Amino acid sequence: MGDLELSELISKFQAIQREDVPNQITERNVVEIINVLREKRLVELLYTFDGKEYLTWEQLRREVIDEIYVNGGRINVVDIHGALNVDMIHVERVLPKVLEEPNIRVESSELITDEYLESVVQSARDALKEHGFISILSFAKTYRFTSLFTQELLTGAINTGRLHAVVQNSTLYTKQFVGAQAIVLRAGLLAATQPVNLTAFFNRHDLFAPLMDTLIEVIRGDLPGKVEGCVYTPTYYEQNRIKDVENVYLSNGFIDYDLLRQKGIGQAKEFLVSKFNPVADAAVTQGGGKRRTRRGQVPPMAAAGAPLVARNDSYPNAGHALSACFLSDRSLANLAVFEDLAQGDAVAVDLSQHLPVSVDFVEDADILLGRLRELHPVVGSCTLLESGVLLHESVLASVKKQLEVSYGARTAEGGAEARRKLKGNHDFGKEEEDILMNVIAEVTGLSQEEYGDMIAGLSSEWMDVAKNIYTELASAAEQNVSLDWKRMRNSSQSSLGAAWSRMVIAEKGVVWAASKLDDAACVALNRHLLTTVAQPLLSDIFLNESLGNAKIYERMSELLQEQGSQRQNYTALLQKALKIIPEEQRQCFSTLVDAAAGKSVEAFMNILRDMNATAQISVSSFHKLSKGVERETLALMRNTVKERVARDTFSTDVSHSGVLFASLCSLLIHLHFHVHVDLPGRVVGSVVTYLLAEVGESVGRLKECNQIITNAISGKQSLSDEDLAELEALRQSVCDST
Repeated sequence: MGDLELSELISKFQAIQREDVPNQITERNVVEIINVLREKRLVELLYTFDGKEYLTWEQLRREVIDEIYVNGGRINVVDIHGALNVDMIHVERVLPKVLEEPNIRVESSELITDEYLESVVQSARDALKEHGFISILSFAKTYRFTSLFTQELLTGAINTGRLHAVVQNSTLYTKQFVGAQAIVLRAGLLAATQPVNLTAFFNRHDLFAPLMDTLIEVIRGDLPGKVEGCVYTPTYYEQNRIKDVENVYLSNGFIDYDLLRQKGIGQAKEFLVSKFNPVADAAVTQGGGKRRTRRGQVPPMAAAGAPLVARNDSYPNAGHALSACFLSDRSLANLAVFEDLAQGDAVAVDLSQHLPVSVDFVEDADILLGRLRELHPVVGSCTLLESGVLLHESVLASVKKQLEVSYGARTAEGGAEARRKLKGNHDFGKEEEDILMNVIAEVTGLSQEEYGDMIAGLSSEWMDVAKNIYTELASAAEQNVSLDWKRMRNSSQSSLGAAWSRMVIAEKGVVWAASKLDDAACVALNRHLLTTVAQPLLSDIFLNESLGNAKIYERMSELLQEQGSQRQNYTALLQKALKIIPEEQRQCFSTLVDAAAGKSVEAFMNILRDMNATAQISVSSFHKLSKGVERETLALMRNTVKERVARDTFSTDVSHSGVLFASLCSLLIHLHFHVHVDLPGRVVGSVVTYLLAEVGESVGRLKECNQIITNAISGKQSLSDEDLAELEALRQSVCDST
């Protein structure tokens, strides 16, 4: 159906509706009629969101075009359907018809008119007049275009003459702008006496950096200097720079390549060789010496392929092109340190202290040693290490002689224990390695702190020599073992007797606490005493019992030393010790280990007394103490606690202060009840309560101090200066009263 027929049909409908007839068509009837017409494909219409309007496709096309112009000539496609109150699918369907308009295009989902784009070009024209340049990226961001589309738009405007500018590196600029920039750049560079970083110069003077290459080409013929990369170097500076390099080299005897590079001389090595060395010299190739092993000596003809540099009358300042610096031949000739080597006053010389720090003693070894052998013949008897140390060939003989003295002295000073280990066992261990390293350091005069790696390398190389010396001395020491073994047993018995006396006094303290404190506190005291006193005592008993068998004693000693270094749990340690003891003794000692890990000090002590009475252990001192010994031991333990309290002070370290407060409470028990109780932290509260109940006024502000410590340990508050002063006052008063 054509538009004319549709218009006539609509006119008839409207005329009928205007007639005043009893059967006028309602809006609902109209909708039904339209739907019937659409179903029979007699008309092609679309309707709005609300269904109150019908549009032809041509009308929708016109309204889309009108909407573009209403929005200034630019609108996003996704915004059209909302503005026209139609489905997006209808907009997408009519979009090809809209784009048939010659002055409308689509770009990045936006419909744009040519008039709008022309206004964009006009804005670019205005910006060029004002600033002289435009960044395409910034311009595209301003108009929310892609940089590619913006460049195409502006380039097209330039090509058609609508925009007078030049495009370079995503930037538009005018010829007048280039001229103005060139004037500033020319003036600044003509006045320069030092190298000029062009990037920094452009930033400092607000010049347009993208035009750097163009501007330099414009003014290059006017500059008394050269431009390399982004640096302009005046000819005046170039001449002075060469003089400075020569002065540094002649004054110091060497010059680092880095210094030349800082001054802008790129081929530093070639520059120095051409200036100071003979033309036919192959010094540049010297620096390419092959990499050496860690401390192998350079063969006499290692550098034969590259003639060594030697100064002469024509070239008095000739030097050696090393890997990182240029070293004058005069400096090598004037090294006086080799006189001590030649006269035998030294066996090692650290060349790193006499040569520039930039010398690489691995890369430069061939050149250095080749020339040093010519200048100082003693170097031919030396080995150069990576660290720069020259070792004379006589050093090994001196080390051997000193090792005999050191290993012999160690065996003599170590007494029975050292000689017992040597008997039948000549293993070269960590201690012997340490002695070897100390001897190397002493003979060479080099400290282990500074030359530790080098000394360790020499120690590894000479290990077999040291082992042979050590084995010979060990064999000679075996005959003295028996006498020292007896002395060790006597010392062990004496130590166990003293430990037993302290254990008995501590047991009496636990018995006293059982009648004064609650059950939980008593259990904690028993466990604390078993852990801190009984278990270490038991480990000493194991060591004493193993004295009858050298192999068992050695294994037991190693186990206990391991515990001392790693601080592992004593219970686990004792279980390991049980496995070392002979099987026939293991059962009775197993009972003792279980008791030490239990809850009763009394049970542990009773087992010890029974084993001593039945001779199951080789200890003669586990018997009832006399009154005099008890008094002496108690006094000794009291004085130990007193000295600990008097010597220490409370601090903000909560753990430290808690331990000190527990010791203070132990001292109060000594003072008032004449018993020794070593208090763990969990028992302190019960002891404080008992002390306050029994001797409340004489213990000062014990309650308040206990509360301070309790709050600090629980994390409720930290120890303030006032708290520390309160605790210190209590500590001082207790010390004064004892």
